Amino acid sequence: MTENNYRVLVVDDNRINRLKLIRALDKENYDTSEASGGQEALEMLRSQVFHLVLLDILMPDVDGFQVLEKMQSDQQLKEIPVIMVSAVEDQEDVDRCLAMGAVDYICKPFDEQVLKDRIRTNLEK
Repeated sequence: MTENNYRVLVVDDNRINRLKLIRALDKENYDTSEASGGQEALEMLRSQVFHLVLLDILMPDVDGFQVLEKMQSDQQLKEIPVIMVSAVEDQEDVDRCLAMGAVDYICKPFDEQVLKDRIRTNLEK
């Protein structure tokens, strides 16, 4: 594990988006893992320890709403903070994610410093 001991799961079906997020997290020495879809993310969350999830909404297999719903109904997973990182900017979707249990919502393209600050804030809670 890294010196800060925080493990972050990056979930996005777009490889380039995952790499951008991971590159930003690597600069902060987070231990990152990646999933290319919601089903893979849920399997990883159930088999490994993560301290935070960065989650896209629009994915072909299991979308971000479904991942949030499944995490909230699972005693083991519902305590893991989820920050949505999505190109969807519709206020109804933002509100829906927050109502479903996401702790924050960042629109793509993201500002790297804002991303780091929000991650740090949510990990320190």
